[in-house]
Amino acid sequence: MSVSKLLFIVAGFVLLALGIIGIALPVLPTTPFLLGASFCFLKSSRRLYRWIMANPFFGPRIERIRSQGLTGKEKITIYLFACALIIPVIILARSLHLRLFLIILLVVKGIVFLRLKTAPGPGKTAPAQPE
Repeated sequence: MSVSKLLFIVAGFVLLALGIIGIALPVLPTTPFLLGASFCFLKSSRRLYRWIMANPFFGPRIERIRSQGLTGKEKITIYLFACALIIPVIILARSLHLRLFLIILLVVKGIVFLRLKTAPGPGKTAPAQPE
């Protein structure tokens, strides 16, 4: 096994772990970590890529986000939930460093959600692409 494949495997598991932690902690954006893990596994090991894509929890989410993105409502709901959990900590924290860190995380999370593809809502079709 080449060093680059080994590094991709390690990176894939680190990203997967961060994505799993991000499910419970609104501070971490789960989606980019899962997409990154699937990319690393694709580059390093077909077996690990098939494993993550066949996982009943991760696979459908990764595939849907890759192909369609999240709806605007999903993006807003997830972001507001994260804000509702993080903003009280920012207000109550005594450490300026912690406050700045959490504010930066909220900004980064917002940027990540803005950059993700936005899927049409239920019952709506995607806008036609110009030719």
